Amino acid sequence: MSNISSAKSSLRAELAHVQSGLAYYRARVDALSAAIDQLDTIGDEGDIDIALDAAMQAPKSRRGGKGRRAVTARKVSKPASHARARTRLPATGGDFFPDLITEQKQSMSDLLQAAATQMPFKATTEEMTQLRSRLVAAITHMLKSGKIRDEGKGRQRVYFRA
Repeated sequence: MSNISSAKSSLRAELAHVQSGLAYYRARVDALSAAIDQLDTIGDEGDIDIALDAAMQAPKSRRGGKGRRAVTARKVSKPASHARARTRLPATGGDFFPDLITEQKQSMSDLLQAAATQMPFKATTEEMTQLRSRLVAAITHMLKSGKIRDEGKGRQRVYFRA
């Protein structure tokens, strides 16, 4: 008798599971139908086909790759809010940061202040943030290449010429 009751409870659980799945898929059908209706109100496919034909007829560039088809990609412009801001900071590559580091031990904030004094203007907070990130990248590179050494940990870390 327990086999029959366990089979019934198992079938009821399966039926409940299938009914909940059916309700989920009915909701999905309704949502997809609504999306299709919205797309139908936007425009015809003929308008889209004309735009695609114009894009396909654009001249394509050829590269020398063997067996590859070159396709031109349109450059996507960034919105104004995400556009890269103009900066007054000069180029800091080359010897700009290595010249700031001497045999004397200097902290990161000392190096940042030394870099700021090299600027022909008073840097804004955004420019100081950018200068700091450039400094960190340059210090990391110089440490890895062995041009400079460091001592200490965290904020007590100091840098000096090797």
